[in-house]
Amino acid sequence: MQMMTRRTTNRRGGGKALGLALVGALLAATAACDSLLDVDLPGQVEARELDNPGLAETLVLGAVADFECAFTSTSVATGLFADEWWTSSGLRNYNIWGSRNEEVRNFGATGCEAFASHGTWRPLQTSRFTALDAVDRIQGWDPSDVPDRDELMATAHAYAGYSILLLSETFCEVAFNSSEAMPRSSGFQMAEEQFTDAISLARSAGAQDVEYMALVGRARARLNLGDNAGVEADASQVPVDYVRFATYSTTTQRRRNKVAQRNNITQDMSVHPRFRDLEVDGVPDPRVPVEVTGGLGNDNITSLALQQKYSSEAADKPFATGREAQLMLAEVRGGQAAVDIINALRADYDLPAFSSTDEAEIKRQVVEERRRELWMQGTRMGDMLRYTDDELGEFTWETGLNQKNEPYSDLTCIPIQDAERNANPNIS
Repeated sequence: MQMMTRRTTNRRGGGKALGLALVGALLAATAACDSLLDVDLPGQVEARELDNPGLAETLVLGAVADFECAFTSTSVATGLFADEWWTSSGLRNYNIWGSRNEEVRNFGATGCEAFASHGTWRPLQTSRFTALDAVDRIQGWDPSDVPDRDELMATAHAYAGYSILLLSETFCEVAFNSSEAMPRSSGFQMAEEQFTDAISLARSAGAQDVEYMALVGRARARLNLGDNAGVEADASQVPVDYVRFATYSTTTQRRRNKVAQRNNITQDMSVHPRFRDLEVDGVPDPRVPVEVTGGLGNDNITSLALQQKYSSEAADKPFATGREAQLMLAEVRGGQAAVDIINALRADYDLPAFSSTDEAEIKRQVVEERRRELWMQGTRMGDMLRYTDDELGEFTWETGLNQKNEPYSDLTCIPIQDAERNANPNIS
């Protein structure tokens, strides 16, 4: 049975988000920039022209476009770093990510629009910056000059929250606006604050879709902080069929779904064996659709397996869902309540039911359900950092040699990029 989903008010590629995607490029700034005035963009929009209440929606849509580019690039990079993908490319940068090589400190500061890069740090910092810059500008304008003011600000806060959340789930430390390096927990707290502002403003505006998006995000930040009561309070408010999509199209490189591009088209990545031929009690698991081709990737070494979840480079990707909220509830509740949630989600796919009374086994199954249910949605690396080896079961961090006989390093998070260290005087 096909899972029913709810389309949200985020604009589809081809609509305003696509038409205004250029705004994200005009507003792009590195993590060290404190103002758009720091950015030299000759021949484009002058900073003073952005101080116009008539551009409020444009500014927010530009921040959304920046996040969507950052999200697809980050999900590819973290999928390679963790265990969703094998690199099947002959390009060195793919192999650096695929073996968790220390050199990743030099390869996450590229832009998300480049064809063969795996930008993470810079794209997420850019989307964070443009979202918060939009908030600051809108706050400074007369409310009567900004239609839908609260909804626009709620949206910007929510996307800033997701940018900070992904940075904190990916990197060993975080830094913002030339700050000192901070622990990941500080990043999760900052994300929680952004989501809290988004929820308050969304409720004021009656923008329920944005409210749900922020509730999922805040529950996830609280899950990372060990705030089980907070997870319960937030996740329980989100309908199971809620979905917020990042939208994609084939109009430009920055608008493309990079999972489909780099696996199905360029074949520089192959689905990791850990995600091939998955079953539930002998029944093929439709949540992880994979075609094992019998051929080799571009490196002529790696067996090629192609994902079937995203049909093309224009396929949208969910990043905040009610199903993820349910799995967070299963994690904090445990016991029969968790078993019931697992089985309710499985029922949408006509999968066999799960049964157990052992708390440790139930927790491992929740982790496994997340691995399958949220495949390629940018959650796997954060999960691997949050859970113990026992909770991860057989799918802990890879060690030894990979399929190319390259050694895995002992890195399990990405160091702050050297580009940030070199530009930020507060990081040694």
